[in-house]
Amino acid sequence: MDWQTIHIGIVFIQHIVSFIGIFIIVTGVFVCLAQYAYYVFSGQLTQQGVNINKIRLNLGHVLILGLEFIVAADLIGTTTTPDYYDVGLLAIIVLIRTVLTFSINRELMSISKE
Repeated sequence: MDWQTIHIGIVFIQHIVSFIGIFIIVTGVFVCLAQYAYYVFSGQLTQQGVNINKIRLNLGHVLILGLEFIVAADLIGTTTTPDYYDVGLLAIIVLIRTVLTFSINRELMSISKE
């Protein structure tokens, strides 16, 4: 087995993991949007004062899970980068996504305490 075949396999795995993360986020957004639409059109939103924080918590958990998959795909991608410039770029992207995950997680913790 040559290095070119291994490289192609790793890039394929990276794309699959990244796609899974995107799929999780898109699916979660649609589910939360459907929940919100149900509350609006059924009248429960104005009648009972339904706790919108439940939808926010669900969306936050989905975003964190999807971001974790995308970060994992980026980490897999570092094995296929040929130079330090690309590794640095990937490190910055992973750092930004990690900060996003951390801030979303803190927001979820504050919502769940309410």
